[in-house]
Order: sequence, then structure tokens, then C-alpha cells
Amino acid sequence: MSSSKAFKPKILSDALSLKEIVRTILPYLSQVEERLSAVSDEGEGILKESSHYVLSGGGKRLRAALVLYAASLKPCDMSKAVEVAAAVELIHSATLVHDDIIDHAVLRRLMPTVNVQFGSEVAVLLGDFLYAKAFEMIAAVGNSQVTELMALTTRRMCEGEIDQLKHRFRADLALEEYLSFIERKTAALISACGESGAVLAGLSAQEQKAFSVYGLSMGISFQIVDDLLDLIGMEKKIGKTLHTDLSNGKLTLPLILLRTVLVGEEKNKFIESLKSPNPDWQGVVNLADRHSIREKTEVFANDYLTGALAAVQIFPQDVQNTLEAISKFVLKRDY
Repeated sequence: MSSSKAFKPKILSDALSLKEIVRTILPYLSQVEERLSAVSDEGEGILKESSHYVLSGGGKRLRAALVLYAASLKPCDMSKAVEVAAAVELIHSATLVHDDIIDHAVLRRLMPTVNVQFGSEVAVLLGDFLYAKAFEMIAAVGNSQVTELMALTTRRMCEGEIDQLKHRFRADLALEEYLSFIERKTAALISACGESGAVLAGLSAQEQKAFSVYGLSMGISFQIVDDLLDLIGMEKKIGKTLHTDLSNGKLTLPLILLRTVLVGEEKNKFIESLKSPNPDWQGVVNLADRHSIREKTEVFANDYLTGALAAVQIFPQDVQNTLEAISKFVLKRDY
């Protein structure tokens, strides 16, 4: 990781919303929303009801925006980019539906999770449907490189999630293991979004690689911020069940950093809490505040975003500026 601190929190007051950053592709993002709405209307009965429940809930649409922005850098068939952008949002939605089952979460985007609203059986099958529909759409685009990339990425996401599950309640989890989990389960898809857009635009192999590296580094930072918010965020603001990492025995970066600074009896109690299915999360939050874990975690996120921007220096300055603004959005977000 770079030691640069180009994204110190104090300079983030000017960070824009994602829609302001990617305003040039907003018409295409609107088409993505229309495509997702059409997908939710395809089923019947409870499948139609549950898919509409998920797909109409909105979201940041960061992944779709990356596909569309990369594709827009050269003249290309943007209808194909819209299709891939919608498909990656379906993949992302499927992972959220399945994650909420695994994490026993009850709230997502300020609404009951699918497993609460419709039951775990429906939630499992809905996630499967969304995955299947996503790959039907990607295959229809007819670009074998994008199809192969998304298939490999989805496999890696599953492997990362399973690997993390295997290591639950491990108080001695290494930083490198944690980074391996989030690189696969989160960052891989964000990386594939930028790269697939670049492929559709016909950008050079070097430019495709630049988007891939940018997305991977930013995706790691994105998950680090997500894990920080799970510990210190406000549920009403974030809109989903919090403290699930601690309750489900998932050791994340903020918890690893806290483990390294504690000593004596305080550390012993913390480690016992990490091993418990009913941890004292408020006590952990208080410890994190006392030991400036938020600031320490943000340093890691800063460094990965700096690495992301280093990867895209081959592009013109206006492209770099847009990608830097997206990076600021990722770090500043509080939801």
C-alpha cells in the first residue's frame, strides 16, 4: 500500500454525490433503473412481488455507474453497457439477499430484509433467480470477454464469502486473511465493473487493466468503510442492520486494529467478546472510540484509494478527476 494520505478526511467536505459526479451518464443510469423494473415485472406471484421489493429499493448504483462511465469514454453501443450495468446490479442485489440470510439481518435500506418479509426459502430462491437473470442478460450482450470476466468474478465472490465463513469467531485472524476475503467478496465485482465497461468501449488492454486495478483498490477501500460503518454507524442513516460482523464472528479491519492496540485484561475481555455469539458490542464501540479506531481505519482506506488513483494516471486529466471524485464519495459516505 502507498503511504500517501491524499484522501485525509479533512479535505472531504467538498465531496460530491455520486449522481453529481457521473452526471454525463445519468440518462443511461435511468435506463438501468428501467431495465431493473422490467426484470422485476417478469416473474409471477411471489417471485414478482419479492423481486420488485428488492429492485425498487434503490441503492448507490456505484457498480452500474462504473460500467457506464468506462464504456462512455469511447463511442460504443451504450445499450450493451446499460444491459451489463443492470446485470451487475442484479448480481449485487443477489449477494445482498443471500448475505442477509447468512448474517440474520432484519433491515436493509430501512425496510425488512427479504428473509424477514418473505421467509428464508423465498430469499434463497430469489437470489438464485437474480443471479440467473443477470447472466442471461450478460450472455445476450454477446461479448465473450465480459461473460467470462463476470463468471470468474462471481465464482471468486462466492469463494471469498465461504472462506470468511470458515474463519468466523477466530480472534487471531491475520490482516492478510481479512484482505483476501474482501478482495474477493466485494472488490472483485467493482473491479469487473470498470473493466467490463472498458472492454465494451474497445479501450486498449492497458486501459482495461487500469480500470481493473482501480476498481479492485477502490473496492477494498469500499469494504473497509462498510466494515467501519457496521461498527460505528447509525442504523437509521445507513438503513441496514448493524453490528452483524461482531455478532456473526467476522473479524473486520476495525476489530483487527483494535485488537492490536489493547493490552492486559482489556484485551482479554475483548478477545472473549470476539468469540461470543452475543458480544458486548456497545463496549467494543466504546473501546474503538477511545483508541481512535475510526481514524486508524480511514488511513487504510486512504491508502487503497491512493493506489486506485495511481492506476489510472494513464488517462486524461478529466477522466482522472472523475475517478478521484468517485473515490472521495466512497470514503466520505456514511451510508
